[in-house]
Amino acid sequence: MADESKGSYTYPDTPGDPDRTGVLRNKFGLTRHSELGPAEYAMTHIRQSEIAEGRGPSGNFDKEHLKAIHGYIFQDVYEWAGHTRNESPIVDGERVEPIGGLSKGSTSFLHGSRIDFGLDEALKPIRDPDVLRTATPEQFAERAGQVLAELNYVHPFREGNGRAQEAFIIELGRHYGHEVDFTVISKPRVIEASIETTNDPSSPAMKHVLEDSINPNRREALRAAFADLERCGEKPFEHNIRTARPGEEITGQILGHDDRAASIVTDERIIAVDRADLPERLPDDNAEVSFTARSDFSRLGREQQATEAHMRPQQAEQPQRDRSAGLKAIEAEMAARRDRERDDDDRGR
Repeated sequence: MADESKGSYTYPDTPGDPDRTGVLRNKFGLTRHSELGPAEYAMTHIRQSEIAEGRGPSGNFDKEHLKAIHGYIFQDVYEWAGHTRNESPIVDGERVEPIGGLSKGSTSFLHGSRIDFGLDEALKPIRDPDVLRTATPEQFAERAGQVLAELNYVHPFREGNGRAQEAFIIELGRHYGHEVDFTVISKPRVIEASIETTNDPSSPAMKHVLEDSINPNRREALRAAFADLERCGEKPFEHNIRTARPGEEITGQILGHDDRAASIVTDERIIAVDRADLPERLPDDNAEVSFTARSDFSRLGREQQATEAHMRPQQAEQPQRDRSAGLKAIEAEMAARRDRERDDDDRGR
């Protein structure tokens, strides 16, 4: 992943053992990926939860604030927590060299020598508090999406960029009155948006990630899609899932639906749509449906309020979602797609 000086951040490799190759030096002294991964996750999850509860470091949403957040999340795992890769922290008693080139797959990130400049540029959209204070959710999503996309390209830390950036944006949203919930964003979705915005800075992909994270009706539709996948025996966060955009042409099979939202399986991803965008009479099992998305999901919020008001003082319940009778065909296609992706991964090693 990195083009770094020998012995700087990692333990010596064990030839022929991928589990002992490129393992980051850590406070636990764990020299296997299979051991470090679970330990790192457990400790950072605690710190991320503390930040979500408002107990993280405060700041002015500048590069020092971002570094403080990274330091807080990874303080239990790495000595270099909070240090950007253009710095020379002490690791295991030795000063490590700065990291210049850094890449992941076919994506190359900003050279380490330009980290400070890159961070200053990336944070420009949120520099004016007056603009953010009066921003609508959509305007906030656009600015926060720009920041997230640029920070991903800068990739200031040796490891943990995604977690630090998301915590930073969550805190930014909290400060300006917007709830940002990244639990509805799957990893394939983030990877796709990161690649798109790196290759094309004008891409709205990261803005759409933020809109799905902020809009409660879009979040509801995404959670319904997650539930549909779970009923299929799938792991939702292994799939690229997003909500539809008004004017988008969609073709696919219906995975599940109720009277509020539906999940559509397309060739590229799972798309959550407003049920009102689908034909009133749904197609036969296994048949594809083609339509133009029109709704901005605002109807879902109005219907939820009406349902809850009608059912008081009883607790409101979510509508039962119908599964396609042709679900086995969809499940088989998903299984075949996973096999193809696994073969592609193997060939790429």
